[in-house]
Amino acid sequence: MDKIAVVDLGSSKIDLIMASCLPEGNFAVFEDISETVKIVDDFDGEGMLRIARSNEAIEVLKMYKMICEVNKISNIVAVCSHSLKNLKNYRSFLDEIYNVCGFKFKILSQDEELSTLYTGVVNSLDMPKAVVFNISGGTIRILQYSRRNVLNKIDLPFGTYAIAKLMEQAKSPEEACGLMTKKFKEELEKVEWLKNIESEFNFVGVGNPFRNAGLLSRKMRKYPLDAEHNYVMTKSQFQNVYDLVKTLDVDKTKKIKGISADRSDVFASGISMIKAIFEVCKFEDVTVSLKGMNEGFIYSAVVPQTSEKPISDLLGFSLDNIREFYEGEYNNSKQVSELALILFRQLKVLHKLPRGYVKVLRIAASMYNCGQRIKFYDNEKNGFSIILNSEILGATHREIILASFVSASQELSDFNLTEWVKYKELLLEEDLDAVRKLSLIIRLAKALDKTHRNVVQDISCDILGDSVIMKTIITLDASIEIREALKASQDFVKVYKKTLEVL
Repeated sequence: MDKIAVVDLGSSKIDLIMASCLPEGNFAVFEDISETVKIVDDFDGEGMLRIARSNEAIEVLKMYKMICEVNKISNIVAVCSHSLKNLKNYRSFLDEIYNVCGFKFKILSQDEELSTLYTGVVNSLDMPKAVVFNISGGTIRILQYSRRNVLNKIDLPFGTYAIAKLMEQAKSPEEACGLMTKKFKEELEKVEWLKNIESEFNFVGVGNPFRNAGLLSRKMRKYPLDAEHNYVMTKSQFQNVYDLVKTLDVDKTKKIKGISADRSDVFASGISMIKAIFEVCKFEDVTVSLKGMNEGFIYSAVVPQTSEKPISDLLGFSLDNIREFYEGEYNNSKQVSELALILFRQLKVLHKLPRGYVKVLRIAASMYNCGQRIKFYDNEKNGFSIILNSEILGATHREIILASFVSASQELSDFNLTEWVKYKELLLEEDLDAVRKLSLIIRLAKALDKTHRNVVQDISCDILGDSVIMKTIITLDASIEIREALKASQDFVKVYKKTLEVL
């Protein structure tokens, strides 16, 4: 299996991300390392990078080179921010890196950075219209897109470190947060197009400030799902985070579990900048994205068409990735998924579920047997945790939770009400009935490919009075599949209030 690595030399940190390249142009990230090296904040009086900081960066890169060699990765994309050109000795710095580590870094232009950020975000979130803010130590990247077209973009030449210097003027953490928020608001208000963002545009946040705000928000509201990517934080939930942060000094910030101690000095500045964005742009919530420029580089290298056109079916792409990476060359989950979608359409008159539940069905059907990776027996119960903790792109947290319950409840008696209550904050009243109906569809689809021979090519359902006659279109003898499907007859009566015949 081929592998690829991206080494990103940023203004305040150095990232290494490694991925396995899968068939059909897919990939799966298997390692992500980030080391704080504050290049942006360590110039001498003549604008040169200090030797101590240069040596620190080279030591990190030597370690990254060793990690790539251990993983036998020769395809390495090495890039660095255009802000590095602020160093008078940037060329000699990059030459030394090449001589010592072998990494030949490409300095990205502002347009290249923004385009790569767009590629990483738009292929990781199912969001047709959004304004993306990428906050880092040395720069702020902002772009607005609508349905595959970038409408506006800008790169502001300052970040959390520059804003954090205002803390020196304040007498208290609260005063510091106020000054930092005010300063960033003034900068944002200079960007004319930000004042006219329409309500249908989502607010997407990329970078450590958003990640940290999301972490605190989930802790404060006791969020039931341990998931960072695609976490939606409302304006009021963020305000709770801000109200807490503005009372903390740097020493107290270091004690927050999950916040890196070497970034605690810019923690408050990042939160204050998010506060300013909410005040200037009038967004009602923010979606946290863990995917940004680094993922954009991998997409461009492994799935080159994404540089021109985003993935049209992000959920399908993500499920294909999971299927290929974990389930090996042969599995029948694709066939089960196709049969489940046919049954969903054929039984629509009975289940009356809106199309919004199709994503839930696709996830549950595609991963119906994922629990077998742990143990064959009781694999549905194991599958609950696997789906819940898999990186499924193109689906909301609620949809992933529902898919976990659908997969784990293929036998109605297996439904765990105690577990359901844990996630009630994210679920709707009608979801409970939907899970029962979708679970039975998965069970029938699985039964109709019991021998893994793809003998059932299509299904036609006649709904007559108190019964449903399910006619299978087959290529070979399907007696085993039909007998297996009929075992769901009793549950079918309970859920759909009709008897079931399978022919």
